[in-house]
Amino acid sequence: MFKTSIEQWQLFAAVIEHGSIASAAEHHHRSQPAVSYQLNQLQQRLGVELLQLQGRRLVLTEAGSALLAQAQLLLNGFRDLEQRADAIHAGRRAVVNLVVDSMFPQAWLFAGLKAFHQQYKQTQVHVKESVKDEGIMQLQQQAGDLYLISLPPTSALEKQFVMDVQFICVAHSQHPLLQVTQELRRSQLASYPMIQVVDKQSQQLSHQYPAAQESWYFTSIDAAIGAVVNQLGFGWLPQQQVAPLLADGTLASIGMNSRSTPLYFVRDDSSRHDPTVQALSEALQQQIDSHLH
Repeated sequence: MFKTSIEQWQLFAAVIEHGSIASAAEHHHRSQPAVSYQLNQLQQRLGVELLQLQGRRLVLTEAGSALLAQAQLLLNGFRDLEQRADAIHAGRRAVVNLVVDSMFPQAWLFAGLKAFHQQYKQTQVHVKESVKDEGIMQLQQQAGDLYLISLPPTSALEKQFVMDVQFICVAHSQHPLLQVTQELRRSQLASYPMIQVVDKQSQQLSHQYPAAQESWYFTSIDAAIGAVVNQLGFGWLPQQQVAPLLADGTLASIGMNSRSTPLYFVRDDSSRHDPTVQALSEALQQQIDSHLH
């Protein structure tokens, strides 16, 4: 059992916020004697003086100031708890599971999540990043409510086109490939390791069936970018994510035509008409539109 109650801490904070017992009582629809009684009970049960009278004003003691700061955190947390319960009661989702391909620009993802949170403060978004075919496997396992993933062109799934992600062939600016003429580069590509981003299952299969060209496999785009930056090889990487490294001269384009991979929104059957899931997809789409148009 707790010695004190949420109401007592709430009234204690209200007295400081509103400047007097009378104002706190009026704000919380209590009588002044009732508020005074709760404050006295709070101090007696704690064995600590929280307030003292200076002239006609109640001011915080040193202990009261320290405890009020922690009490505010607890009150805010309790308020959030009740608001989340209200959201659940009203039918709003408490959690949305988002599966997103790691080729999607992180800055756009975070901006979209921030915009969504401003509208749905009581809904958590659990983000699962996928690489290559992991998104399809997550979809088959029904691991998400909303998917932002790549799909094969032949996929019969109901989907919404989002964007094309451009990939360019890059290497460190000091890589030997960039020391030869443009005409010779293509013929010499097979002489150097290629950095590839693969899902974990494909990485395991690569040990059983080695490729003709030497390849270094990584299961994240960030790791693949790091490998190219550290001159382990060249690779096809998302243009949006390597743009800063191209701009500062760390990386350079090998000069081959870019490739593109489409990304799609797919909704789980149970979430197809869910307004919260729809709001999340719209927040992400707005970020995409603002950067592409």
